[in-house]
Amino acid sequence: MPPRRHGSLGYHGVRERPSGIYFAEIRSGDVRLSLSTFETSHEAARAYDAAAWCLGRPRAQMNFHDVYTREEAQDLAPPHRLKTNQDREKHRRRQRRLLVVEEGERAMAEWRRSHPEDVAAENAFWAERTARRREERDDRRRRKALAISQCEVVNNGGTSIFTSDDERWEDAWLSTSDSSIQSDDSE
Repeated sequence: MPPRRHGSLGYHGVRERPSGIYFAEIRSGDVRLSLSTFETSHEAARAYDAAAWCLGRPRAQMNFHDVYTREEAQDLAPPHRLKTNQDREKHRRRQRRLLVVEEGERAMAEWRRSHPEDVAAENAFWAERTARRREERDDRRRRKALAISQCEVVNNGGTSIFTSDDERWEDAWLSTSDSSIQSDDSE
């Protein structure tokens, strides 16, 4: 079989664009994988070789025969992200979603400018809700600290504010007890 023909630049998979930038691509079956654009043809050829190593191509199909392992090829030219048609479609979908989000943000900014009273009411609602939740959290912490201190009093032989028939004792005990310690009843 005759050797594969090199491009006009002397490298496999490297082409020069009219702008003077070099473009590298490699084929894998029926799929053409774009490797990226580069400043020099040498960089593009190194990227082609790194991708060829990743695809398991024989060394005869590579541009540089002084590289003997995939790691060496990647060290010389870290492979750029391969771009396929699926990647491009995924990018287009993300761009469409981004446009929708940006349009939504513009509409919200316009709404805020035209309805400042609604914005003030919304801010008041969230401030009140935050304050209420903070008070509830602080109250739970105080009750838990009280329950823990009462449990310590009982464990040290003292008396507790809870009576034996008080439901709060079981709630305090369950919420403050360590579930990793097994009771003596299980033995």
